[in-house]
Amino acid sequence: MRQFVSMEEAFEDIAKYASQCLIKTSTMPLPDAVGQVLAAPAIAQLSIPLFDNSARDGVVLSSAGIDAAKRGATITLAGEVRAGDSNETAHGLSGMAARIMTGAPLPDWGAAVVMIEDIEFKDDTSFVVKAMPDNGAWIRPKGSDITAGAVILKPGRQIIPEHLQALASSGVVEVTVHVRPQVGICSTGEELVDIALGPPGSGQIYDSNRPFMSAVMKSFGCDVAVNEHVGDTLDQMVNFLKRAMEASLDLVISSGAVSMGSYDFVKPALEAIGAQIVFHKVKQKPGKPLLFAILPNGTLYFGLPGNPVSTVVNCRFYVHYALSVMQQQPSEVSIKLPLEVGIEKPKGIAIFLKARCKRTQNGALVCALEGQESFQTQPLLEMNGWIVMSERQGSTQSGESVDFYPLNPGGLADIF
Repeated sequence: MRQFVSMEEAFEDIAKYASQCLIKTSTMPLPDAVGQVLAAPAIAQLSIPLFDNSARDGVVLSSAGIDAAKRGATITLAGEVRAGDSNETAHGLSGMAARIMTGAPLPDWGAAVVMIEDIEFKDDTSFVVKAMPDNGAWIRPKGSDITAGAVILKPGRQIIPEHLQALASSGVVEVTVHVRPQVGICSTGEELVDIALGPPGSGQIYDSNRPFMSAVMKSFGCDVAVNEHVGDTLDQMVNFLKRAMEASLDLVISSGAVSMGSYDFVKPALEAIGAQIVFHKVKQKPGKPLLFAILPNGTLYFGLPGNPVSTVVNCRFYVHYALSVMQQQPSEVSIKLPLEVGIEKPKGIAIFLKARCKRTQNGALVCALEGQESFQTQPLLEMNGWIVMSERQGSTQSGESVDFYPLNPGGLADIF
């Protein structure tokens, strides 16, 4: 077991072990896969558009029709093509012009489409063109959006509802994804009261970490299969760990009982069941007592400090990173933004600061909020991201760039 590792060393250790615990995969219908991470490339089965079609309601002209229109001639319609008509119907029309609807297949002689507002009809079947189109105007060529056989979504991408438009249109009816990671969570401490059980008594507080951990794991695409509160005894923690192993989980997270107090029993409980403690304590603020271990059955375990912001930080960065590695996702990249106000910071410790990014006339700026102590949750209501500074960095001045991470992994701060 290593103690007081750097932030970078902690991420390296997590990557080493998480890469050996890849989440299993499954092939499922596309609509059921939203929120899950692709494990194999999604390949277009069809081109988009599937055939040359019109981008507007109007009239399709042949090359000869364009020449006639340039001369101001009255042109006769050969017929009409509607959305839903077959390609054979469109190609079967003979002439130099035809009415056409948006999305309708283009006759093989079609050279341009004239919008309906640029046409003056003389009667039901003849017209003149008021505004000349360029060759190819308002035509959507086959495959101009997506080509059949192309990789349209790479492994590691989490499927969101907007992806379904391109995937479904190109004939991707099922995808291979990592199944939802199964996680277990527990909060520790006799002083905690479940928020559903009424107000806390004297010396007690509401258990806020457990509902947070449950919610954030679900936002990461996980299923919370085990959700418990554990009292301040070694036996209760050992029994929780045994139940977690019996549940065949991918990841287990606890909050509290990882520091140096008389009732901080997570480390002894892990040792009692034969777990491998990889590291304990990271040179960072908040969340220094973070513990990372491997349970005897290979399940990853994170012991998070009990202060609420410590739990938030370690879930947002370390637990999310482990899940990303287990699902072969690319590493998250920070946004470089200038500081509105300088930050005083000693070297030798990494810091995670509650921050807010805001738009100004000169571009985006980021500032650290008031209330950075790990018990202070009010700034969580105002922040839209985190400033992260490594132990190698010292104090920074106004205007200097810092690493900014949006509140939600993979997303942008609401200012953007």
